[in-house]
Amino acid sequence: MEQQKLKRLTREDLQYIAGFIDGDGSIMAQLVRGDYKYGYTTRVTVALYQKTKRHWFLKQMKAVLGGNLYKKTNGMSVLEITGYTPVKTLLLALHPFLRIKKPQARRVLKIIEAYKDRETEACFLKVCQQVDKVANLNDSKARKHTYASVARYLNCPVETERGGYLIYYTKSPFR
Repeated sequence: MEQQKLKRLTREDLQYIAGFIDGDGSIMAQLVRGDYKYGYTTRVTVALYQKTKRHWFLKQMKAVLGGNLYKKTNGMSVLEITGYTPVKTLLLALHPFLRIKKPQARRVLKIIEAYKDRETEACFLKVCQQVDKVANLNDSKARKHTYASVARYLNCPVETERGGYLIYYTKSPFR
């Protein structure tokens, strides 16, 4: 999201967008597998959903918020704003007006800040735990990559919610 366009929005515009996200939107953090330092990276996204018959409305929102707009095969259209800078800019502007999704916004902003300090596996795994917490707030159903899967990939003990550890090895620890 461009900072200039955001500055042109009125307080009422920001309140409307926040309400739209609270009702027909999502604030997400995901773990993405790939050729990254730790085998995974994080992705942060703010998405707005609308039936495709109102695709025109999301086009108007895209003109203001930026992002990628597409039609899904299930009759829905989605506007996604993805990336640390655009999501941070948007969430900082909307945070005072969010109600339902305020906890997700708060955690995603923490993830964005913490992601800068990922010099060690332990720091990255803390970010992964925060991603899991956002997913829990969103009632995510079919998550493929979690803190535990990243820890297993890195051959690290997996911290349980009760403070214990499970140890999984994807490769022999003796090699």
